[in-house]
Amino acid sequence: MRRSIGRTTFVGAAAALAIGFGASVALAATLTVKVTSGGSFTSSSSNTVLTDGAIQLKCTGSKAGGSVPTKTFTGATTPVKVGSNSSLSFSGCTSITGNVTVKVNKLPYSIKVDSKTNTKGQTDGMITGVNTSVSTTGCSFNVTGSAPGFYTNSTHTLTLTPKLPITPLNKAQLTVSNVNGCSGLVNNGDHPKFTGSYKISRAIVIKAS
Repeated sequence: MRRSIGRTTFVGAAAALAIGFGASVALAATLTVKVTSGGSFTSSSSNTVLTDGAIQLKCTGSKAGGSVPTKTFTGATTPVKVGSNSSLSFSGCTSITGNVTVKVNKLPYSIKVDSKTNTKGQTDGMITGVNTSVSTTGCSFNVTGSAPGFYTNSTHTLTLTPKLPITPLNKAQLTVSNVNGCSGLVNNGDHPKFTGSYKISRAIVIKAS
């Protein structure tokens, strides 16, 4: 009897484990992403803002370049890498402390898709691998991580913002580290928000389903 009970318990536990494993696999999000009119691109923004609490770092110029090739990614696990950002610069940057220097490190960054495309032709995405050094009078720090945003086919514009048109499949956020000075206004572990609208030089079309 004990042997029978033990065997039944083992079989039941094994079945539960198999069901749980199957469920975890089923929950893994995938997307089919079709990119057309792709290729190398340049882009620019005349207004980018990094906000950390009450502190805002504003730049009147930012340029970026990279490549999003024409390709279909079938059944790819999210977020789906569709291209790379190989150049990035910021100019005219200021904050309450005066002029700010932003150094871009460890390029290229990755361009990834993170939602289905909605009826307006908008698709959530993110720039991952971000690594920048920020310095101003009496304050310096690094910003690393992923910047969330979305791409609009009709205007071929990449809008970087935490306010996305579609609920994203993954969380993207930036993180502050290596703070030096800053009088407590910027702290290690902060998650600043980055906003900016980049007009892409070519009419890339992204359709994710």
